[in-house]
Amino acid sequence: MAVIYDPDLVTPKLPSLFEYEVSLAAPPVAASAYGAAAAERGAALFTGAARCSTCHTGATRSDAGTALHAATETGMDPVTAMRSATGRYRTTPLRALLANGPYFHDGSAKTLAAVVAHYDTALSLGLTADQQTDLTEYLKSL
Repeated sequence: MAVIYDPDLVTPKLPSLFEYEVSLAAPPVAASAYGAAAAERGAALFTGAARCSTCHTGATRSDAGTALHAATETGMDPVTAMRSATGRYRTTPLRALLANGPYFHDGSAKTLAAVVAHYDTALSLGLTADQQTDLTEYLKSL
């Protein structure tokens, strides 16, 4: 059921709210929270073979505000998306990830390793176990 107000006092404020939200600095991640060498290798995978940067773009590593994605594009269950006004998913900004689990819109991924494994399967990436570990360490560093 849609709730419609006339005049709509919320929608005109959403772009400014989005800009404010993405302008907030992420808290620093302790160097002990991830393996630096693995994270460096994972950064190369993020923009390369893992194709993460296709959707996780820009300073916030998100195309939110410019694109929405069908559940079939991401291998997600469509039920959660269908509850939204668009029936699609937005790309979550990637920052302070260690402080924001569980992951995915429905909380179905308990760890960042589970997120990486999901996309490896859903997108047929073919990452090795070591590459998945490296990518996970990179995500921990954000």
